[in-house]
Amino acid sequence: MNYPVENHTRGAADSSKVTHERQLLQSGNTHGTTHDTLEHSLNEIYLFDTQTLRFEYVNPVAQRNLGYHMAALRLMTPLDLEPAYNEKSFRGMLKPLLCGEKDVVIFEASLSREDGTRYPVEFHLQLFTQQGGHAAFLAIGRDITTRQRAEIALREREEWFHTMVNTIPQLAWIANPDGSRTWYNQRWYDYSGATREEMEGWGWQKLHDPVLLPQVMKSWNNAIAAEQVFDMEFPLRGADGQFRIFLTRAEPLRNSEGHIVKWLGTNTDVHDQRLAEQARRETENQLQVVMENMTEGLVVSDFSRKLLHWNRAALKMHDVTSADEALRDLDSFASMYELSTLDGAVLPAKLWPLIRVLQGEQLQDLELRLRRLDRDWVRVLSYSGAISHYGDGKGLAFLTIKDITERKQAEEALRDAKINLEYKVNERTAQLVAKSKELENFCYSVSHDLRAPLRGIDGYSRLLLESYHERLDEEGRTFLKNVRAATKHMTDLIEDLLAYSKLERRTPSSTSVRLSTFISNLLGQFQDLVGNVVLIVKVDDFHVNADPDALAIALRNLIDNALKFSRHASQPAIEISAQAGDGNCIISVRDNGIGFDMRFYDKIFEIFQRLHRIEEYPGTGIGLAMVHKAMERMGGRVWAESQLGNGAVFFLQLPLSCRTGETVPHADPGLV
Repeated sequence: MNYPVENHTRGAADSSKVTHERQLLQSGNTHGTTHDTLEHSLNEIYLFDTQTLRFEYVNPVAQRNLGYHMAALRLMTPLDLEPAYNEKSFRGMLKPLLCGEKDVVIFEASLSREDGTRYPVEFHLQLFTQQGGHAAFLAIGRDITTRQRAEIALREREEWFHTMVNTIPQLAWIANPDGSRTWYNQRWYDYSGATREEMEGWGWQKLHDPVLLPQVMKSWNNAIAAEQVFDMEFPLRGADGQFRIFLTRAEPLRNSEGHIVKWLGTNTDVHDQRLAEQARRETENQLQVVMENMTEGLVVSDFSRKLLHWNRAALKMHDVTSADEALRDLDSFASMYELSTLDGAVLPAKLWPLIRVLQGEQLQDLELRLRRLDRDWVRVLSYSGAISHYGDGKGLAFLTIKDITERKQAEEALRDAKINLEYKVNERTAQLVAKSKELENFCYSVSHDLRAPLRGIDGYSRLLLESYHERLDEEGRTFLKNVRAATKHMTDLIEDLLAYSKLERRTPSSTSVRLSTFISNLLGQFQDLVGNVVLIVKVDDFHVNADPDALAIALRNLIDNALKFSRHASQPAIEISAQAGDGNCIISVRDNGIGFDMRFYDKIFEIFQRLHRIEEYPGTGIGLAMVHKAMERMGGRVWAESQLGNGAVFFLQLPLSCRTGETVPHADPGLV
């Protein structure tokens, strides 16, 4: 790059010529060849008196430039041509020559022409002794209009250059040929916070990282020595003390002869860009790690159907060991494999998953069978895929793959097991139906065959007591009473077993039961048993979904137990209440009887389980088991809370129902 540098060759030549002409005049020869030379000189030559300051000689060039003839000039002084000087200041400038302090005084003046215009001249002024010893001042002038115009243009170019460089976003600077810097733009000072004095010469090194500065200097010196462009990235410290990365570029500026006169450098802030690139690289590396460690296979293709990437799992799923083998176009890849549906229908290449994705279709868990054509190898894979767009019309097709071979094998084995299980279940069901039939026959036998002998025993033992009462002694009568009691207990046990069996086998029904009316009707069956028991009923007008017969069995057994186990209390009391919440109704039956130990809670709902001797509290041990079975059949729940000696409370939970189609059914006496 050439830089506009003032060429001083012309100025040096003119100065030499001025010196030569001055020497000619000093030789005292103003005639002949020397006189002709001065008369034809391109410089202006003046002689003026040291006392009067009037011109004694003005050469033709000066006369032409001024527009005056010699006759007029003899009446004039330099003060007439340069009004900026007054006589005092002008003579003050001449004094060093008169005193011998200086040989030559050089100054610039703006001379006035006869037409009133002005032009600039550089004068070389000295004391000149003429023939005869007369002293005068010799002034040799050179028109510097062209030079001044060039200097003004140069200053304007420099101002334009500085203005331009101060507006660019980069830091900019100018350096000498040796690398020391002479100028910085304003952005340099704004960023660094440094002063101009601090940055002069080699002060720019203060902004560098001391660890990296030797490397920077080596590269900078190499560029200077080679006279080549300097390019390098390095951090610079800002006014806040933090370093930012800059891309630095410096180009040599050459004069017309090709010599480097300056270096122009810029520092472009690329810190955020480099951090973003580093973050992007880290993200890419992280993404690569994720993709390579995915259990699912991942295949990426561009819109030209070129396969760009296979992760490790995808290669393994396709029995491929080399990525180069997999990174082919789809047509080549199709020659290695066959894809078919799970039913065995072979798919043409145009229906392969990646082709369908490239055509804009989104796939989700498409299950296909993949077979290699070059060897015995088959897998079942699940494909999902879509196109992801970026930029203007750009995008990639992504295909994720899961190897479901083992899962499909397990599903097939499960289907076989299910079929086998269904067969076994059907077989077992048939056996249970047969057993249920046998149970029904047993229940019929118990109902008919066992009852008849018990009725006979009960009847004959009653006749013995009535007809032969007087003939039997006390011990005999006691024996007969025990027989009758055992017979009654056996009859109650058979009846309860039959009721439990019937409850187990009957198909449950569900209807809306108005609870307050239902409980009121049920308590009517206990009028003769209540006696001195305080009975409290707190049941609002709730409606529940229940099997009326099963609900009657549950409540009747709970009320029976409450009456039985509270009869020895000083004031027996039973409370029946109902509360609704969370879509359910909870019915409670509370007594103040003997209660039970909660350690035996798990036994009370089991059949034939008793916590008290039969002599103290008669019963069959089936009642609470029937409560549990009834609630289970209705989809409800039963539980209890008690403390030994402080009564017990039993809870029944049933779902609430709407009132539409409500009924107030009565329990089947055969079940109760």
